[in-house]
Amino acid sequence: MTPIRRSLLAVTLAAGGCNAARGAPEAWNRVVLVELYTSQGCSSCPPADAVVRDFPRRGLGRDKVVPLAFHVDYWDRLGWPDPFAAPANTRRQEWYAESGRLRPPGGDERASGEITGLYTPQMIVNGQVHFTGGRRGVAEDEIRRAAARPPDADLTAALAPGGDLLAGTVRVAPRATLDRRGDWRLVVALAAREAHTRVLHGENGGDTLVEAAIVRAMTDRIPLALAGGGPATREIRLQKPAGLAWSDVDVVAFVQDERTRAVAAVTTLR
Repeated sequence: MTPIRRSLLAVTLAAGGCNAARGAPEAWNRVVLVELYTSQGCSSCPPADAVVRDFPRRGLGRDKVVPLAFHVDYWDRLGWPDPFAAPANTRRQEWYAESGRLRPPGGDERASGEITGLYTPQMIVNGQVHFTGGRRGVAEDEIRRAAARPPDADLTAALAPGGDLLAGTVRVAPRATLDRRGDWRLVVALAAREAHTRVLHGENGGDTLVEAAIVRAMTDRIPLALAGGGPATREIRLQKPAGLAWSDVDVVAFVQDERTRAVAAVTTLR
């Protein structure tokens, strides 16, 4: 699908044509956050959805990779309103684009490309590297590259669902490697493990899409006071969408720098 152009976003993002370096490090020292920006109205997205869905089958379970699929709403006008699309997901993708911090795969920060503004499918690894989401080999190389570096914080939680409300606390303990100058924030998300959708119209009309790790609710980016080196505990209250069973939901928490977009740590809490 041709990338969407928006005049308010002048940031140039790297094109999907950059090649990832092969022979990435094999040491696995952290769980890696993988975000996919996708839409049921985009014909290029099902292969990227499949990459996310296949992570466990390819040995990349939740002990190694935590995926989150953010369904954006700007392709809804093509004839199929994505039932999982949300303006907040689009705003998060804009937040990345406006930062100018994303770099292409392969470790080459000088590389540039032709894609501008927002596009789908876009995959982002640990808040730092982006590429078109259907590139399975690139995704796995970048995940392994990110996994070679230990996490910068530890996350523990005491969270319990009650009715449609998730409530409790999350504790963030910084490690010595955490950049104390960072503006660190905590985010907690509810992700549906899998969904099957019969698409009736639009570019994927007539297809049944099978998607995984679909973000259905998410907190704001909650500030953390970690400059002093001590832990921080934050209260969490998050509403689950009606009709979504807790047994079908993953609770994901991650810590991210507001300025650099770097992810310090991520975990699946239940």
